[in-house]
Amino acid sequence: MAKVFLEVYNLLDEIAEVPVPSAVCIFLMSYLRSPSNIELMLVESEREAVSLSVNVGTLRYRSVTQESLNSPIRDCHLPVFSTTDTTSCVAGLCAVLRQIVKNSGEEWRHLLGFREGCLFACAEVSLWTRFCEIDIIEVVKDLSSDTVLNVKVFEVPRHLARFEEHLKQPVRMHNVDKLRKKMNRDCVDHEFAEGHTMSLADLMIVPCVRVIFKLLSGLTLAPLIPSVLRWYQLVISQDHVSEALDTIQEVPSQFPGNSVDINCVLPEVPLHSLYKSDPKRYKPKWKIFTRQDDVDAALKVVEDLALDLEYDPLPFGHEVPLDWQGVPGGVQPDVPSDRLARKRQQLENLSKAIIKVARPGDTIVDFCCGSGHLGIVVAHCLPQCHVVLLDNKEESLARAKARVRDLTLSNVTVIQCNLDYFKGSFQIGVSLHACGVASDLVIHSCLQRNATFIVCPCCYGSLQNNHMVSYPQSSEMSLLSLHHYLVLGHCADQTHKQLYDKSAQGERCMAIVDYDRCLLARERGYSTSLAKLIPQTCSPKNNLIVGIPNNFVF
Repeated sequence: MAKVFLEVYNLLDEIAEVPVPSAVCIFLMSYLRSPSNIELMLVESEREAVSLSVNVGTLRYRSVTQESLNSPIRDCHLPVFSTTDTTSCVAGLCAVLRQIVKNSGEEWRHLLGFREGCLFACAEVSLWTRFCEIDIIEVVKDLSSDTVLNVKVFEVPRHLARFEEHLKQPVRMHNVDKLRKKMNRDCVDHEFAEGHTMSLADLMIVPCVRVIFKLLSGLTLAPLIPSVLRWYQLVISQDHVSEALDTIQEVPSQFPGNSVDINCVLPEVPLHSLYKSDPKRYKPKWKIFTRQDDVDAALKVVEDLALDLEYDPLPFGHEVPLDWQGVPGGVQPDVPSDRLARKRQQLENLSKAIIKVARPGDTIVDFCCGSGHLGIVVAHCLPQCHVVLLDNKEESLARAKARVRDLTLSNVTVIQCNLDYFKGSFQIGVSLHACGVASDLVIHSCLQRNATFIVCPCCYGSLQNNHMVSYPQSSEMSLLSLHHYLVLGHCADQTHKQLYDKSAQGERCMAIVDYDRCLLARERGYSTSLAKLIPQTCSPKNNLIVGIPNNFVF
């Protein structure tokens, strides 16, 4: 039987005090008619300032303690989904809800949308996922924690206003053209959050909006958010929704008494769908090359900073022996033959660096591991270390688990989640070609734990500010504007060697971005190495960054 682990602050007579994400999970379980093959594990946790009361009487549940949790469940922030496989789990609200739907029977899988892509992308790269998983929940927390007294003007929560604007926009989804032709319309308007059918996104948002409406009862909101109200009435009219919402107990209004004198206003928000890319992100006129005057201006600022930007002559750990001839076939990277040699070279560079700093008993996390190419090599070479394969892509991790099983590796666990849902301790964090901001999230995770990091970044052009990282990152580069920084990131992706005449410029920009990463680590008490992979031809993205805490003893 599958298990869903949720935080609970108190449980008395089937009424549980829980954080907002737990309440959303319990609502979904109730909506799905309490799937017979899923059991709720209510984990006793320290109370936060904000909680909701939910009725769990109709669900199958058990109460457990934090101390009873085993790895890898205890290494993740709840909620967590786990099957009978004790060496793997799924963490993070969107990912867990998707698993609940998938394991509740075929009749519910339509909630995952076209090609089951609903809320598939992680919050770091998708405004929509971030809205459903973070932003709308923050509205509930903020309103629940604030006591409003003697207010004459009340501003509607910004994220609620963003959702109102989203619902006003034409539908944007993969099969919208097919739907538009079928309906014989120039555009398709929103009925539900993602289009013309209800999806998991609606079921994530509706319990939060219900609580928000209860907290704001007494205020005149209808003229300001008519699209949200229309959407809400449509969703709660669907089978089982209203009944499932009743599992969440009543919350008191923040505006008790007569609120007719309070003037409600709508904040200004971007006039676009929440599917749209971040409007602050730099967008060059051409897809291949950035505008040269933008690049020149950014490079001029960097030149004025007079940074001591140089590569180490050889990558960290280059002297460590690693013989591919002695590596079993199942450990070899599973890639097409024309990529095999270059993939081996990439893995060899990072594996040597890891082997050089690893000590028996260390935990090594392969972040954004894909199908586990790097982590499996490391697990084979370092049997006395424990390797965690971590990624948010279910299909890739399925291949990784199959390879681990076939190799009978007993020192590997597999976790499907975003980086910020992993809270386990580790000594070494690694990533090979983690896209864009993911490389920085890996570095930040390591800095928080005083762990060594070994990172080969990728996709510099997709860097953007998010809820965890802001650019530039180091104080030495703080005079570089965000716009200039993102220009450098886009230019850094033009490293196609002899194919383009701007490759040298792209190499320079790539070095600047990675040097900023090194400077950040040095400011946090690390020694760093920035070098090229050997041979450099193994990848256009061939920078290797190694950060080691200054108190590390070889």
